[in-house]
Amino acid sequence: MAFISSDRNQKHLLGYHVDDFVPAGDKSRFIIRIVSKLDLSQLFARYSSQGGDSFAPDMMLCVWFLAYTLGITSTRVLEQMCRFDLRFIYISSNLKPDHTTLSRFRKNNLDLMADYFVQLVLMAQQSGISEFKEISVDGSKLLASCSKKKSYKEDQLDKKIATLREEISEYMVQCELAEADEHSDIDLQTIRAEKERLEQLEKKLIERKSQLQERKKTLKSEHRKNHQINLTEPEARLMPKSTGPSYNAQIATDSKTNFIAANDVVTDPNDQNQFSPMHQQTELTLGADKERQYDCDSGFHSLEQLEYIDKEKIDAVIAEPTPNSRSHRDKPTPVSTILEAERAVQRSDFTYHKDADYYECPAGDKLEPIKQSKSKSTIYEASKCKTCAIVQFCLPKNNRSGLRRIHRDHREELAEKMYQRLQTDEAKTRLVRRSTTVEPVFGNLKQNLGFRRFNLRGSQQVKGEFNLMCIAHNLNILFALLAKEFFSLFFKVFTLFTHLLRKVYQRTNESIDIQLLLKLRV
Repeated sequence: MAFISSDRNQKHLLGYHVDDFVPAGDKSRFIIRIVSKLDLSQLFARYSSQGGDSFAPDMMLCVWFLAYTLGITSTRVLEQMCRFDLRFIYISSNLKPDHTTLSRFRKNNLDLMADYFVQLVLMAQQSGISEFKEISVDGSKLLASCSKKKSYKEDQLDKKIATLREEISEYMVQCELAEADEHSDIDLQTIRAEKERLEQLEKKLIERKSQLQERKKTLKSEHRKNHQINLTEPEARLMPKSTGPSYNAQIATDSKTNFIAANDVVTDPNDQNQFSPMHQQTELTLGADKERQYDCDSGFHSLEQLEYIDKEKIDAVIAEPTPNSRSHRDKPTPVSTILEAERAVQRSDFTYHKDADYYECPAGDKLEPIKQSKSKSTIYEASKCKTCAIVQFCLPKNNRSGLRRIHRDHREELAEKMYQRLQTDEAKTRLVRRSTTVEPVFGNLKQNLGFRRFNLRGSQQVKGEFNLMCIAHNLNILFALLAKEFFSLFFKVFTLFTHLLRKVYQRTNESIDIQLLLKLRV
């Protein structure tokens, strides 16, 4: 098999070159230069020496890269662009690939996008656009390629399976009647086809029910009853702040340039366990650097992640989601303050004394450790709550012992240290900067490029497509930086040229003035 020839400099019969279609600084030319620097050996190795001619894979990759930088994900729209848009005519060498070819190329090679993403990051690092010393991490929900109406709970699946079995039984009876009566008007072939379709659907529902049951085992007991699974996209899940089954997309971006240094797509509905994998991926791509800083919002805060940060000695700032649950005061809150506000006594109103290992309440009572739970947390209990002036504000309604208790995890000290650090100006500045770096990246992906929903199904395909989205964002960043450098260089040259002209003009005027003086003297 050979590749269909594509020479952008070839002169056509009518006397034009495809190369004449776009200006010198166009993005399509920039993408061609970038792709020419990528290692595409794996991509070319997928093409056999047998069979008919095929479109060159590097050209097809350029087409898809340009499409995603413009927010185009539909293969049919892209087919039309390759026919009528000059940029795509140039980048595809006027070969006009159809939507089937475009779709097949994207689907078959999505697994390579992770490698091309890393190559692009390394290319940017080597070019010196940034030192990648401060990284901001964030996550956002992207809708899956399915309908919310296809999501069902376990009891709803049971009802559908029962209804299907009744319909299958009816078709089986009709088949038996048609087979028994040779002169029957019943279309036996159509009935059998419909029966097979229903049996396949029943098999699919049973499989989805089994997947749902397995997934429920990983959830808290209070969430299991209403948990749903989607028939079309079972790996996607209904998540908070999402209008349908979604995936949780993660990115780590350079705070200086908004360049994405690492990305991932997970099925977890929150970000609590996502810092460590994003950190590992970033360090693996950019190279380990103990001085590199990481900034995250409160969604990434968990004791497990704080333990990981402490163990790996990472310079990370993670916002605190529940400051009232940390005992960070040097002294307990005065009783008068609580009575005046008539508010509930919170954990932050207590003071923990590390050396003596006890909590001190606002009324001065000591909460001593009484036992350790299975989760390695120690339970501290008061002793004088019944005679306390603020007991009505301190004890929760479901308290049976009449004594205030506090559960302290063995890693609680890490959360308290992080809270104390968050009070510093340096940490506040970093979190403010994080909100202006990584969050606009998701804003660009979703709003400007329109990547609100995945086009492909299955976690592996979705991860590949998200890599393609991140590549598109990074290409736009690099192209903008290149244009900025060009105009900066042009401005410097123009300024220098103007300065030289001014000098020449001044010298010319000086010589003219000297000649006039000489004439006047004569």
